[in-house]
Amino acid sequence: MATKLHKEFLSDPAGLDLPALRQLLRSIQAERQHRAEKVEVLEDRLQASNHELAFRQHEADVSRADLYRLQRADRPSWMTKVTDLLGSEESRVEAYEKQTAEARNSLEHFLRLELTQVFGRRTRDERGFVPHDDEMIQKSEAEILREGTLRDTVLVTYVAPYSEQKRHISYRVAEDTTVKTLKEDVCTYWGLNEVEFVLKLANNSKAHDSLKVMEAFRAHEESHLMLVYKTPKNISIMSSEHGDILPRSGRKRLKTLTPGAISAGGPSPGPRGADVPLRRSEANKSLAEEMLLLPGLFKFMTQRDRNAKKHLERLKLRRLCAYLTMALLTAFTIGLIRPPGVGYECVTGISEAFTGGVHSGPFDAIGSPEEIYSWLEDTVSAQVFTEDSMLREYNYLVGYLQVLTQRVAEPSSSTCYGPEGVGIFGLSAAASREGLNFSSLPCVHSSFHYDTAETSQPQIQQYFEDKVGKDGRSMSKPWEHQPGVTSGAGSASGAFDANDGAGQSLEYQLQYVPLSTVRNAFLEDLRFLRSVGWLSSSQTRALHVSFVAYNANYLTWIWSRYSFDLSAFGTVHPLQHVVPFRPHLAEYGLDGELVVSDWARSCLLLFIFFEVYRDARHAQKDQGDAWKRWKHFRGLQVLMDLSLTVIFLVSLGYRISYYTSEPSVSYAVSHVYNFRDAGQVAESYGVQVCLEAVLLALCLYRFVYFLRVSRHVFLIWRSVARSAYRLARISLVLLLLWLGFVVLSLSVGSRFHNCNRTLGFTMSCSLLMMSGDVRVAQLEPGESFRVVSVLLLFCFGKLVLANVWLAMLMQEYHTARVEAGSSSAYKWREYDWVRWILFWCGCRISDVHRCPKSSDVMDLGSRRSSRLDRTEW
Repeated sequence: MATKLHKEFLSDPAGLDLPALRQLLRSIQAERQHRAEKVEVLEDRLQASNHELAFRQHEADVSRADLYRLQRADRPSWMTKVTDLLGSEESRVEAYEKQTAEARNSLEHFLRLELTQVFGRRTRDERGFVPHDDEMIQKSEAEILREGTLRDTVLVTYVAPYSEQKRHISYRVAEDTTVKTLKEDVCTYWGLNEVEFVLKLANNSKAHDSLKVMEAFRAHEESHLMLVYKTPKNISIMSSEHGDILPRSGRKRLKTLTPGAISAGGPSPGPRGADVPLRRSEANKSLAEEMLLLPGLFKFMTQRDRNAKKHLERLKLRRLCAYLTMALLTAFTIGLIRPPGVGYECVTGISEAFTGGVHSGPFDAIGSPEEIYSWLEDTVSAQVFTEDSMLREYNYLVGYLQVLTQRVAEPSSSTCYGPEGVGIFGLSAAASREGLNFSSLPCVHSSFHYDTAETSQPQIQQYFEDKVGKDGRSMSKPWEHQPGVTSGAGSASGAFDANDGAGQSLEYQLQYVPLSTVRNAFLEDLRFLRSVGWLSSSQTRALHVSFVAYNANYLTWIWSRYSFDLSAFGTVHPLQHVVPFRPHLAEYGLDGELVVSDWARSCLLLFIFFEVYRDARHAQKDQGDAWKRWKHFRGLQVLMDLSLTVIFLVSLGYRISYYTSEPSVSYAVSHVYNFRDAGQVAESYGVQVCLEAVLLALCLYRFVYFLRVSRHVFLIWRSVARSAYRLARISLVLLLLWLGFVVLSLSVGSRFHNCNRTLGFTMSCSLLMMSGDVRVAQLEPGESFRVVSVLLLFCFGKLVLANVWLAMLMQEYHTARVEAGSSSAYKWREYDWVRWILFWCGCRISDVHRCPKSSDVMDLGSRRSSRLDRTEW
């Protein structure tokens, strides 16, 4: 059937209907599976046959070896001797060499015996040599070791002045050969005057004439000296310089005038009638003199290529991969701790429910105690104590809702202090005679702390004494002052002061059944508190509404705290703090990934510190000084690695504390018995995420640092680093100027604008305005002084600071580009890639600073081709 359908399909593909095509496909698939099974069976048979063939071949080899052994044992001895005599060519050669060696040894033994009988037996030393006092010199072990480190040959390179031609010669030196002797000999050899030339080392430092040649080099420095032409001293001065140093007035000025100058017109009159000597015209000055007038221009225009490639020696691929892996693992950890988008969704959902103005006015527009009561009665009761609210539909509310007030003592005249600080307003006798009496004017406490807190509230105690623990209320007593230590609340930065958890609190159970009973009790308590003036600008300094919610969709806990700071002037400043967190990390499927990430990063940090130690050893051996090793540990990059390690350990400590903390179920159960503010846990969780973010920034910084193996990245890095260093040298002046603008803004705008009410807020706003954000200025017509201060601050940030930084950056970029040389010097060959990729390139790790480069190998070949080996002078 399948074959028939197949033939019909090949003859007429469009003639088959859909069921026939399906049947054809099933048959083809079955046939294909049958063929695959058949091929698998044949492959198994082939493998078994191969095993059998190998076993049979091994048996044949063993049988053949046994046969040869038996044949050799059975044949007669004469046949074995003939076979040995007529063996292979190799056996005959070995026999001949053995016979020759025996003959030579016999002849030497015979000659030794004959010589001993004629001349007598000679004494030998412990090494088997015959001592000759007049021919051999005995040296001690210390002298032999010392001679092994001496330098007996020096390469001298003659650099012809004003030419690129170089000549080489090798010079044999003794222990007492000085640099002066060496210079005189090489100058005599090349026909030069030794007074006009000087010998320099490879690092371009001059070798002193009285210094011995063997002591002129470091331990691992190559014995290479360069004979260069001295820079001649200019003992003649130009006419313009001579005119500048002449006296301008007085008798000495008249003595310097020549009769020719006087007849030509005399000296030109100077300022205030002084005589100024004739100077050369400005137009006749050379280009070098013109460039000397501007600071730094001559140095910038005369700079040369310095072949800046020494930084490539310690930039290895392994360290680049280590920091990149560290950064990726840190980003992965941040994604596990704070998944992207989860925190935003959780915070936005709860924040919009309480501050979006759905049930009452907007949260940011609340400006009076009455509006606070309206927000509590309308928004809080509708979202928290209603079964079908949006907040309860998507979140599970845990524990209690706390309404915490921070009230100060009642106003009194004893808290008022006048100009003289004595009595009520410090009134003087003259003020009393004028009839000014302010003794009846009370004063309030402007801030809330332990000394100014209100401790007794009789009306509230009378009302709540019978209602504690009923209708969803907690067992806490709202009329008693609770210190911040026992409340468990984390400190939150308010508009004026740092608020803690101290005060009187009302707490309502969020899982009470029925929930309408708790809502009615909450509204009833608010009506009573409004009637007794619970919120007032005279005594209330802050009101905090706190609760904890759990979102099962995102497996996230949300701590919410809505605060109202009331000043002594009656103003209200609303603030909100909504922070997502997790009390325990091991219960959300994150324990395995986080443990693997932490272990991997710990291993990478150990590898990084091993590389830091190797860099220190390299610096010591390169400079030949042990102090260079310890100086290396004080460098900026080592400090960055140390900071990276410290931050990782602190973050790991935070994470371990979360691993060992109580489970989420126990944490939720602990909220059932009493109110528990989650502020400290939420803030600690946020600190952990911030530490990981800082760790990621440090890893990326070090990763970009090792990307300097690219010429473009190296130019950008060096330009930014040098310009930042130059800017840091004038940072004190810039900082003082900025502080002056801050004080000016504080003194001018502190009376009108919220941005300038404190020194910290003024600093933040000034930084935003310097960066170009003019929205924080809040300029209004009629504020001429503040308009001028904002304009000056903007000009300082944009025109002065930005342009200074840009000018430094451009100059350093061109300087770094010239120093780095042409891009052709950065074209690597195969050996350079091997040195960059492999852990060590065939050289010992201890001698890594002496690993040859491909360019060095080529230079060495050219030197050997033109070197003249001169052993005697």
